[in-house]
Amino acid sequence: MKESRLSELRQVMEAALRGVRYEEVSIQNYRHTWDRLASYMDAKGIFEYERKVGDAFLSEIHDGKPQERLSEREKKTVRHVNVLSCFQETETIPPPNYKRREIVFEGETGEPFNAFIEEEHPFKKESSITRHKERIEHLYNHLRKENRTVKELDTPCMLRFIYQVSKEKGAPVLNTVITTVRLFIRYLCSRELLGNNNAVQWMSILKIRRVHRPKIPSVYSREEVEALIGAIDRGNQQGKRDYAMILLAARYGLRISDIIGLRHCNLDWEHNRIVLYQQKTGKKVDFPLSEEVGNAIIEYLKYGRPKVTTPYIFITLHAPYKELSSNGLGMAIRKYFRLAGVNFTNRRHGPHALRHSLASNLLRSNESLPVISEILGHADTDTTMEYLRIDMNLLRQCALEVSFVPSSFYGNLYGT
Repeated sequence: MKESRLSELRQVMEAALRGVRYEEVSIQNYRHTWDRLASYMDAKGIFEYERKVGDAFLSEIHDGKPQERLSEREKKTVRHVNVLSCFQETETIPPPNYKRREIVFEGETGEPFNAFIEEEHPFKKESSITRHKERIEHLYNHLRKENRTVKELDTPCMLRFIYQVSKEKGAPVLNTVITTVRLFIRYLCSRELLGNNNAVQWMSILKIRRVHRPKIPSVYSREEVEALIGAIDRGNQQGKRDYAMILLAARYGLRISDIIGLRHCNLDWEHNRIVLYQQKTGKKVDFPLSEEVGNAIIEYLKYGRPKVTTPYIFITLHAPYKELSSNGLGMAIRKYFRLAGVNFTNRRHGPHALRHSLASNLLRSNESLPVISEILGHADTDTTMEYLRIDMNLLRQCALEVSFVPSSFYGNLYGT
């Protein structure tokens, strides 16, 4: 059934909004609208929510006004309700409907900027071109502020620009801006459009300040992972689907993009293999299809999956049936961890955490690093090492014993 209790739908919906990084203030605005919706349903004696209930609510509170006559506040209320309905039907959060601000480079100062973008365009995606424009706009605005053209750009001016962006936007934004500005400066130097066309000198100024703060990966013990899997109710459609998907993450360490993108052609039933090209890396991975995972997929295909023609194995529960979004599985894992009584406070609890956990548990089973790297589909073992930094016990075993050094050594060292 598409209908569901509003209180339950709201709870899942809030988790979904956080999953795609909505600000708490935005979620609070959604809550306010949903509180009004709940009051409307109580007054009407409506117990189950579906889209037509939301539409009736909006029609009543807005007196049937057309969209173009709604205030900005009223339009937000419409979106809050429509997002709720869309999520109930498709298990996805529709993107906000907004138009990007048009960036225009004008006059003599803007000519080289436009020329750079035009020459980049044939080789780049539209989204990449937009990012380039957004980043070099910072330099364009700085030159306009100082009433300069690119021909008058000098070292002090560039240093003031770097300082200003760092002060206003912070180091992470500064680095992305500098990445594109470096391309722009190389372009200008190659065409001798600057007063100083020494590209090497400019690159020494436009250095990217990298501050590497590696995140500690979240991992779960073998017992916690098994408790998670055991908490899944496989007596319904969603449970059968989630069980198969979570097994793929826990047993093979597949990324969420590869799980939701899994197609019928990736399953070689005749030879009991899973064969796919990873969406992130393009690297081919080939796994034996275990009896546990194979039976879970078969059970879902036979008794849980809607009988529709689509190449994707895992699809939404309700029409229109389509490929899943990435946030749904993360919310499901969180729910099953809670049902299993696993404390995930201060630990990530999505599919990637299961990937980290598989790597850590394989290491604890004395599996070699190259084998773990091959299972995870990494191009080299350096990437795999990032997954294993959390395993301090095994890292301590790698420490070398420090040999005894006599006191006379230090006397010789300092010449005493």
